[in-house]
Amino acid sequence: MITNPPQATTKPAGEHLDSGLRPGSIGLGGTLMQSIAQISPTLGIFYTIAFTSGQAGATAPLTYLAAFLVCLVISVPMLGLARHLPSAGGFYTYVSAGIGPKAGFMTGWLYAVMVTVVPAALAAFTGAVLQDELAGKYGIGLPWWIYSTAILVICFACAYRGIVISIKFLVVMTVFEMAVGLGLAVTGIFNPGTGGVNFDGFNPANVQNPSGFFLAIVLSIFAFTGFESAAAVGEESRDPKRIVPKAIIGSLVLIGIFYVVTAWGLQIGWGTNDVEALAASPTAPAFVLADRLWSGASVLVLIALVNSGLGVCIACTTSATRTIYGIARTGALPQFLARTQPKHRTPVTAVYVQSAIALTVCLAVGLPLGPYNLFNMLGTTGTFVYIPIFILMNIAAFLYFRRKHPEEFNIWAHVAAPVVSTLALLTIAYNSIVPLPAYPVIFAPFLALAYVLLGAAVLFGRNLRPGHRGWMARAGELPDVD
Repeated sequence: MITNPPQATTKPAGEHLDSGLRPGSIGLGGTLMQSIAQISPTLGIFYTIAFTSGQAGATAPLTYLAAFLVCLVISVPMLGLARHLPSAGGFYTYVSAGIGPKAGFMTGWLYAVMVTVVPAALAAFTGAVLQDELAGKYGIGLPWWIYSTAILVICFACAYRGIVISIKFLVVMTVFEMAVGLGLAVTGIFNPGTGGVNFDGFNPANVQNPSGFFLAIVLSIFAFTGFESAAAVGEESRDPKRIVPKAIIGSLVLIGIFYVVTAWGLQIGWGTNDVEALAASPTAPAFVLADRLWSGASVLVLIALVNSGLGVCIACTTSATRTIYGIARTGALPQFLARTQPKHRTPVTAVYVQSAIALTVCLAVGLPLGPYNLFNMLGTTGTFVYIPIFILMNIAAFLYFRRKHPEEFNIWAHVAAPVVSTLALLTIAYNSIVPLPAYPVIFAPFLALAYVLLGAAVLFGRNLRPGHRGWMARAGELPDVD
């Protein structure tokens, strides 16, 4: 059974939107865990440390610190928008209120499509890790796609049942995985490899390859993405105007500390005089270190990685379904996508659609392409999608506070920070495509362009047709939540 929200195109402009979600369901802790889980802490560090060490050598920990500072700058304009515009639409609402509904639709569309398909890539990757580790160490020969399907089914169940059960899953899984990551890092610090305990990794003078160091920062920046997802659950949180900004900045600070300490501890435990071997390790360095430092207990790392993969899939499913719901509620997407289940108050049709797309992409593309190739391709596509989203958000923040809240307009928050982060994002975009990456990642920028073209087709082919433009008056409006 489902319920329909009021027709978006018939309600007079200026009235608030009705929220069919369950307000007040989660507090600061749950909202914080939504952002942290979508960042995916242990996957973010355990599977980037080899690359960053290969590019930046012993100064890999410094790349995470630099990336953390860049992301803090990116978050500055977002915090003000989140405080004033707590809506499940997230970027759709922000950019619509600041720039206009057309730009808002394209921004919301890009974010919704990206977080809809990302679980396919992450479920495939997690399934492949399980297949490799369980087959290699325990002789369990199940194929990766069975594990991946199970992960996506769990995501569907959590999304269908409601935000409370999803957040409970995220709290338990995220706390455990971060405890494993920090535990392994601290063990490495107390049991250092060749080179001993040192702070050379934080000394810029030790950068040997500036180009490689920059590329490592690029990857590290996008290991932080996901902090913005607290906005997607704003309507279901208590006091969203206060909680959502705190969750955004809190997740960044906690993950920044986690990444920097864990990267440093992993390198110390491996041995800073042998960083080349860490970078070239055919097995994820965390597994190697856990077997050496924890007497073969790499199974704890495997459990943490599975937790991380499942957690980010649940968080992305929540972000995708809430964003789709927020856009459809205004009429910018078909109205059936804004239907909610009356018992659990979840956007049930959006949940069905997102889950079906994720499972289809995971199997139909992952089986012929391979799970790791699917992960690398869609993960890099997400990088290209995030860049225009953040840039449009920067412009929206400047215009929104300049026009609608001039008393709060701030040169640092609404001019300097957006300009600095936009320049950084454009630099990242250039260095991500020059030279073009290898197969299959070379398809990533073209996939991102396909997302844009498909969104433009919906915008001009459906939303801007005569008689279908009522959504434009409501795109930047807020739901009836406190």
